[in-house]
Amino acid sequence: MGNEELSNLRHSAEHVLHQALLNLYPNDYLLPAMGPATEDGFYMDIDLPVNVEISDKDFPRIEAEMQKIINQNLPITRQEVSWDEAYKMFLENPYKLEWLEEIKNRHEKVTIYYTGEKFVDLCAGPHASSTGKIKAFKLLTVAGAYWHGNEKNKMLTRIYGTAFG
Repeated sequence: MGNEELSNLRHSAEHVLHQALLNLYPNDYLLPAMGPATEDGFYMDIDLPVNVEISDKDFPRIEAEMQKIINQNLPITRQEVSWDEAYKMFLENPYKLEWLEEIKNRHEKVTIYYTGEKFVDLCAGPHASSTGKIKAFKLLTVAGAYWHGNEKNKMLTRIYGTAFG
C-alpha cells in the first residue's frame, strides 16, 4: 500500500470514528471540528458537551462500534455541493461553518463525503472507496487540543488513532 493510499485509508478511519461517536452519543450535542490523517494515523477533534467525557476507558466500546461500521463495508462517496447547501447542512456546527467560510474565501469547491447513505461530513478528501478497506485500527490516546492550536480558542477533545489496510 502506497503512502497516498494509506493516508486516504487513515482519513477514512477518522470518518468511521466520527460516525461511531455520533451513533454512541445520539442524544448528546457532539460537535466534530476536524480530523485529518497524520503520518502515523489520524486524529479527530471534537467539542463535547459538559455532560460527556471520553477517556481511553471508552475505547473498547468506541472501537466495537467502529468495527460494526467497517464490517458493513459502506461506500464512501464524494459529492460537490453549493456553499448555501453545505451551510444549511452544517448550520448547527460552528466549526464546520468556519471551515465553510474559509472555503468560500479561497474560492474553492465545497465537497462532502457520505459514508453509506446517512452519515455525511464536510471534507476535502480523498478517502478509501469503502469502510471495508480498513483492515486494522486502534484508538491510542485522548488529549486536549485548542481549536486551530490557539490557546485563546476553546479546548477540544482530541482522539488519536491509527489504521492500516
